[in-house]
Amino acid sequence: MDKKVPFSKRLVASVSPVVGAALAAVTLLFFVLFCRLAFVETYGNECGFDSCPRGMGWLMLFTPLLGILTVMSLTLGKREPDLPRSCLGRVVTVVLALVALWPGWQAYEWMRGPQMYMSGWQAPDQPASVQPVGVWAVERWPMLVRARTDVLVAFDSGGRRGWQLGAPEGVSVCALSRTTSSDIGLVVYDRGDGCGVRVEAVELTEGRRLWRRDAQGTRVAVVGRTAVVAEAGSVVGLDLREGGELWRTGIPAECRVEAVDGAGERALYVEQCGEAAARITAVDARTGARAWQSALPTASPLSEVRVLSAQPLALRVKEAAARGTDAVLLFDGEGRARGSVPAAGPEGELPAEPEPLVSGELLVMPVKVGKKAGVSAYSLTDGHRVWRTGFGGETVRALGPGRRTGEVAVVSSGHPWTYLTRLGLAGGERREESTVLREVPLAGRFVFYPGPPGSYVFVNLGREESEPLPPTFEVLPVWGW
Repeated sequence: MDKKVPFSKRLVASVSPVVGAALAAVTLLFFVLFCRLAFVETYGNECGFDSCPRGMGWLMLFTPLLGILTVMSLTLGKREPDLPRSCLGRVVTVVLALVALWPGWQAYEWMRGPQMYMSGWQAPDQPASVQPVGVWAVERWPMLVRARTDVLVAFDSGGRRGWQLGAPEGVSVCALSRTTSSDIGLVVYDRGDGCGVRVEAVELTEGRRLWRRDAQGTRVAVVGRTAVVAEAGSVVGLDLREGGELWRTGIPAECRVEAVDGAGERALYVEQCGEAAARITAVDARTGARAWQSALPTASPLSEVRVLSAQPLALRVKEAAARGTDAVLLFDGEGRARGSVPAAGPEGELPAEPEPLVSGELLVMPVKVGKKAGVSAYSLTDGHRVWRTGFGGETVRALGPGRRTGEVAVVSSGHPWTYLTRLGLAGGERREESTVLREVPLAGRFVFYPGPPGSYVFVNLGREESEPLPPTFEVLPVWGW
């Protein structure tokens, strides 16, 4: 008489092969993925603790662990060799092994975290040797206008080229206005003997030249409905659409204009007068009437002056003297100083690059404390630091608007990887795990914008002599490997 096998043993003998097959399938999947990370994505086939591809450590842990569990499950199933194995049981085992690959893949995606790569469109640049100048994000987004020395080219959100506007014969593009208004921007041209021989207004939705004016300077700004141009001995306000002169303000012979900007209906210009302190002046953008004038806390010529924000007013000032003023100066609407952010101090150093980001009442800037990088937000009302988020040994390469309201996006690099991190503007908290940007060809200088849902659009503003880089391209979330 055949010995009756207890139900518990029969259950173990029936279930163990199924579980073992499922574990074996996931183990094999993890092994293949580990090999790909180790031999395909690892630079030089070797990596350290912080330079291995993300997820590799988890695979090193779980692959042998699952292998051990697989052997244990299959061993349990073989303890009752005389139990019959039905055809249906074998089919179920194979099906469940295949089904187990899906949660295994989901686990791998969790280990890897969010990743993006250049799988969207990219716009070729011919010839690749031409120097890029700048870019405008047109108010009626999605549209970008990228300027090279020889042409302006518009792109829509799908990467399709729109209009092209070549530089006039004998001149090349050398500068753009920092901002645009009513879809109009200002272009400055160079004839070979210095930037600033001509200024043109360009309508950006269709790529039409509205007017042009011969000039002798590179300082231009779009302020509401007015184009502000610094010329020899004066600052001139022009109608932005028609080009007609609205007003003219004389500049003393011993002074030169170092910066022009503005917002709303108020234009701003910074003067350096000989060796004396520099000053900033605000005028009505439509009439030229002076609103206020304030001296800057400097005692030597300026080596750098930039308007980071026109409203509220934030001015990046650096004197040529070794111990001179080097800070971001803040002013209220009447020109009264209301604080500053020192370029070097206990809270860290403010590097010259990348460009800071202004959002509401906050100025978001990269900082360095020793060898540690970070991003800090400062109040534009008094200059105090609102928050700081550390980035360790990485290098902060660019700041840009986030995909959602109330956040800033940060692109950073830590050999050999590049990351995109979203921070909340209120407190600097990380909104999610940093996204790895895989094989994204970035120049030393670039800007980026949130594109269609889930994507970002990058614009390279530098050239690499070793290899041509795509001037404009889109990155999308990685699906698959």
